[in-house]
Parts: sequence; C-alpha cells; structure tokens
Amino acid sequence: MRVIAFHVQHDAGVAVADAGSLRLALELERLFEERYFECADEDDEFRAQWKRALDIVHRETGLERFDVAVTSWVAPSKRRVLKELVDAREWKTVDHHAAHALHGLHDAPFDTPLIVSFDGGGNDGTFRIFLGHRRLGTITPIARIPLNLGIPYRLLATTMPEVTGRRAQPRAGHLSLAGKLMAYAALAPPRPDWLDSIVDYYRTYQEPSQALYSLGEALHLELETNSLSQSDARTLAATSQVAFEKLLLETIRAQLDDVDVDGLVLTGGCALNVVANEGVRKALNIPLHVPPAPNDGGISVGALWSVSPPDGDLTPFVGPDLVFDVDERSLRERGGRKAEVAEIATLVRLGAVVGIAHGRAELGPRALGHRSIVAAPDRPELRDRINASIKSREWYRPVAPAVLSSAAHLYFEEVPRSPYMSFAVAVRESVRAHVAGAVHVDGTARVQTVDDPSSVLGSLLVALEKRGAPACVLNTSFNLPSRPLLQRASAALEALDTTELDFAWINGWLVPRNVDVDRQFRQRD
Repeated sequence: MRVIAFHVQHDAGVAVADAGSLRLALELERLFEERYFECADEDDEFRAQWKRALDIVHRETGLERFDVAVTSWVAPSKRRVLKELVDAREWKTVDHHAAHALHGLHDAPFDTPLIVSFDGGGNDGTFRIFLGHRRLGTITPIARIPLNLGIPYRLLATTMPEVTGRRAQPRAGHLSLAGKLMAYAALAPPRPDWLDSIVDYYRTYQEPSQALYSLGEALHLELETNSLSQSDARTLAATSQVAFEKLLLETIRAQLDDVDVDGLVLTGGCALNVVANEGVRKALNIPLHVPPAPNDGGISVGALWSVSPPDGDLTPFVGPDLVFDVDERSLRERGGRKAEVAEIATLVRLGAVVGIAHGRAELGPRALGHRSIVAAPDRPELRDRINASIKSREWYRPVAPAVLSSAAHLYFEEVPRSPYMSFAVAVRESVRAHVAGAVHVDGTARVQTVDDPSSVLGSLLVALEKRGAPACVLNTSFNLPSRPLLQRASAALEALDTTELDFAWINGWLVPRNVDVDRQFRQRD
C-alpha cells in the first residue's frame, strides 16, 4: 500500500510510505529554509508551495499515485487544493495528537506503552493520553486532560529580555522561545513561594494577556513584554520549569495507577523539554522513550501509521538527500579534497569545528550526525565560539555531547539510551573536565547516545577513541543563523564564508574555511 500524509500548519511536512516502508519524510522548513515553516493561508500560494514539495516527493521516491492520502488538522479548503494536486484513491483524516502518539508508538521499543502527547494545542486538545498496542499498530484514547503546558511556558519568555533578545514577538511568543527558556531556566534557583501561583497560572490558562496579568498580580511583577529585570526573569524561568515538571508528573502518575504498561512514551512539542523528560524518567522509574520528531515535524509520519503500521525497524535518516549544488572544480579551488571520517577525527582532536553535511537528512529538530557541527568536548571555548560566531545564538545555550553508547556510562550518571538527545543527564564530577564544553550550568548535558559504530557519527567517535580521545564530541545542528538544518551543499559553503566554522565535510569532500585555516591545522598535526 502506498500512503502519503500531510501536515500544513507550523512545522509543516509530508511523508510517504510504500508497503510499510517509510520512503521519505520531508519537513518543509528544510525546503523553504524557514524555521517552523507554516503553509500559506491564500490558496494560490498554498498550491504553489505544495507543487514544489510534491516535486521533491516524486524526485526522492519515484511515486506519483497513492492508495491513501491522509491529512491531520487540515482545513477543508486546503484539503481541496491537496486533492487537486495528489492522485490518491482514498482520503482520510487523523487527529493531531493521535498522529503524535502513533509516531511515538512505532519508534518506541515497547509493546504496550502509555503514550502522553502534550503541546500548545491541536484539533483534539492540548494534553492527551493513549494506550499503545504495538503488535496491533493501534492506540486507544484513555484521557483528555484540560491542561496546556505549551503556550503558557513560552509565553512567560516574552517578559524576559535575555530570552527574546528584545525582538518583537507574536502574541503568545515565537515558537523558538521554548527551547531558549529551557536552557535559561538553569541560571537561577526557583522560588518556592512563587510555585503555587505559577502552577495555578498553568492550570487556569485561557489567553495570553489575561494569564500574564493574573500571574503578575499574584507575584507582584509587571509581566509585560521585555519588562523583567535579569534577576526576576531568571527566577521566574527556573520556577516555571519546576511547575511544568510538577504538573506533568502529577498527570502521568494519575494515569499510571490505572493501566498495566511496559513503558512510557512522551511526544508532542512539550516532549522537547529534556529537563522535564529526565525528571519524569527518574521520578517514575519506568522505561521512557521520546521519538525523533515529537514536535509537529513528526505529525505526517504518525499520520502514515494511522493507515498501516510500519514494517520493520525505523531510522531517523528519512529526509531528502543533500542537494549537491556545487561542482568538484569549485570545491578544489577552495582547497577541498576527498577525505574519510578519520580525518575529521584528527581535526576535532586538534581543536577544529567541523560541519557535516552528508546523505539523507535526519527527521526532527535534533542534529543526529548527517547535518551536524562537531567539535572536541573538553574545550568550553569551542562551545562559546559555536554559540557566538557560528550559530549567532545566546551564550547560555548548551551544546549536546554525542557519545558512543558503550562509553556513555564513563561520563554521565544513570544515562539511558538517548539516540535523539531526549534527556538532560548529570555529568560525572570526576570526568567533567573531559566533557567540559558539553556541561550546562546546572551540571547536566543533553546527551545523544550513538548505537551504530558504522554510522557517520559512530565512525567519528570510534576513530577518536582509537586515538586515545574520549568517544564523545560536541554535536549541534548544522545550519546558518536563524535557519533550519541545511539541505544544500552551497549552504555549507556559505557557512564557511560567513561564520567561524573551520571546515565543512560535504558528502565526502573536506573543505576549509580558507587556505590559512587549512595550513594552521596541517601544521598542528
């Protein structure tokens, strides 16, 4: 059976399966180079966007006709446009949180998990609980909780100048604020006397201005755009994080009392909160899994599985191939040369920051080795350079460590399997110097465990280990400032030209920023 599935709101995407095999998951932000891409309201522009996306689908899969097309929370007028463009025998719909849950179910290693899908809202609510049946490929809804942890969380960030950068914000705050706020929350301790009021803020949230006003009155703070002092902003962020975790734990505990499950799956955009994920994992002592795209980028994949479950193991590397829009002659003129992963390992040991653009893109917002920037983990100054001079982002944002699964216990305490950077785990004090660049101010790291030693990232870690270095690197997304993970070879070259990235490894071609940088590292070797 050939199935195609669509999601058209923020983090829009399309996915294709053929006979249970996931052939492609295209996140439209990668195509249009606009983070959190949302399709146009106007029909002609919407049609043009999807014509372009469907050209990629055909190029990557060779498929033009489908047995079933699925939409998730797509307005009737937009479904009509899609039906004009797509040749499908049958059209179906699936609810927003059901799609999240199915993505989580089929990526998890459990047979009968409890699945929690929670975010800022879908057509079926903001917080849904399901019981998964892996062998049947189905989910059973068991609760719809009147709790929104998504919008109120990022809304508070609009009052914090260090998080917004004093940039203009939409009414409830830009989607990017949530990730920034999670890192920012580690900069100060929470205030216990504020906790009850913030918990009530989440429980009673209705709309932005009312919610901020009521909380401000309770805390004696002026909660307006960019209004808070540094001290109050940091304290509010920390206490909000505690409230978020408290409510999440209470809600999950109440559901676990009534079901017999072999694991827990967290999905929906709020499952990107790695601090809360780790708190849940440790508090509940139950196996916990978060899929690669718990955000709305995974909706189209979950929608596929509402028609027919996947056949066989899934991989996150299901995006389009890197567009190799440069010629070999121009690469050679820039000092480029063919190189193996072992040479990247040598450069990383010498202190280089290297961008990797290789093969098919990973699904979801985390860089997993095909669109990654890597560097040595023991040098905090490299993390600072990545933040300030390559990614142009806030100084307090941590950079994740990627580590071979077999070596993870050497550096991190009670580390679970974490292939998608889903948990903020404690770093062992005794070896902190070896991974100092990956340690956040609270002593944790958003670790990525790498199981496959033959993958690009796994091969790099093995090569480092053979050279006597930690089997660990700093790993962050390879993108230009304020853009999504890159999809063109020319964008990797643009990064070399406009940032302090030292090298880019582009489908096997190692290209230096310039001749001087290349010479500098050759002399160090």
